[in-house]
Amino acid sequence: MKGIRLHPMHFIKYIKYALLLCVIPILQAILAFDIASAWLAFTQDLLILLGCGGILAAFWQSSRVFVEGNAVWVRWGVLVRQLSGYPCGQVCAVELCRPVLLRLVGATQLTVYFKAGSGLRRLRLTLPRQEAGRLADFLLPEPKKLGGFEPAGAKRLVFILLSANMIATGFVVVLAARRTISLFGTGLRDLALGGLLRLEHLLAAFLPAGLSLLFALLLSFFALSVLDSLLRTFRFTACRAGGVLLCRGGLLTYTERRILVSAISSCTVRITPAARLLHYYPVYLSAGCFRGEDLPVLVSSRRGEASLRRLVPEFCPPDQPLCSPRRKSLPQYLWKPGAACLTLLALWAVSLRVLPAVSLFLGVGIGFAALSLLCQLEGFFTEGFCKNENRSLTLGYSRLFTRYLVTVCTDDLSYTVTRLPTAAAAGRCDLRVHTPSRHTYHLRGVEFFRVQQLDFNL
Repeated sequence: MKGIRLHPMHFIKYIKYALLLCVIPILQAILAFDIASAWLAFTQDLLILLGCGGILAAFWQSSRVFVEGNAVWVRWGVLVRQLSGYPCGQVCAVELCRPVLLRLVGATQLTVYFKAGSGLRRLRLTLPRQEAGRLADFLLPEPKKLGGFEPAGAKRLVFILLSANMIATGFVVVLAARRTISLFGTGLRDLALGGLLRLEHLLAAFLPAGLSLLFALLLSFFALSVLDSLLRTFRFTACRAGGVLLCRGGLLTYTERRILVSAISSCTVRITPAARLLHYYPVYLSAGCFRGEDLPVLVSSRRGEASLRRLVPEFCPPDQPLCSPRRKSLPQYLWKPGAACLTLLALWAVSLRVLPAVSLFLGVGIGFAALSLLCQLEGFFTEGFCKNENRSLTLGYSRLFTRYLVTVCTDDLSYTVTRLPTAAAAGRCDLRVHTPSRHTYHLRGVEFFRVQQLDFNL
């Protein structure tokens, strides 16, 4: 493969603050419909923009990516030249990402993930679109066989709902709103608050006073998370052929992931409250230093394990009970949600006499705490591990409102055992399993004699 140059967008991170210093006054003047001020700001910042362009041109001219000796070499630098080599044999996953901004300039962000133990984690490059595709084909060829999992109809709706993450979306929206308001003033804030208040007035006809604003905020975050999931899963397809698992889709940001099947380290099934209602469960994969926690590979029902096995043959449902609850400690599982539930109940009882308007909010908190209490009670009976016939290791545990079922497919593991005096007297311990993807799975109250039978080589 002949050498190629990095795209100038690869070096934007070195001059982004100078660009913001130039662009923000121009945008503020344009949003205020003051063309004269916008032109004045542009002429004043022209020298800075020309200097940024010169820096980009110098970096672009000195950069070069080429393949030689079964390794990818990256060379760049102006005053100090840097040459880095990355072995192709250690590649476990490749990701091609094309956001709207990169599409406009004909660029693609290529991220290469490496196996554990090589001392490398990932390599991220911004290349021209065709060159990025050629380099990805050289590292992990695209499977020719399409199909496998392509949601349509009702299954497409289920996939969108289970891929949505309301907590992460809400956190990102709040941070983006604060940054936007600090840059462009309070006009956008007033517009957003006006829309939220109109939704609150609509819900006030059906909900008690005080709860309508809370549910309007939750409904807004849920709608934004579903919209984000809809855009990320547009025309989503997952298939497997030639030892490579391919996942691609997305509308505004097109994402294509190629995962080496032999390098898959874990397969995680998340049993969330929404998944229990829909009877479908999202499946996530990790391979080496690749952690695909933002988007599931597919959604599977209890009857649809065959489709999951076609994509991930290493997945194996547990063929024996994961634990024996007779030696476990019930307070170890229930003390956190139980304490939260009792505290909220006490505050709710006091608020009925002192501040009745707050009691409705505390009632909602009691409902969430009770749901977490039930989930931890399920974990008391199901949390544990077992060895499977295909030499994989199945882990099951519960956190907050979600139960996790993990199939560990790699032998590159380490274990940490914690024994308190009371747990040692009862013959139990806490087990932590560390994987190459920097996942740490914490199992509580497992039997110590079963942990002693674990082999480091699966």
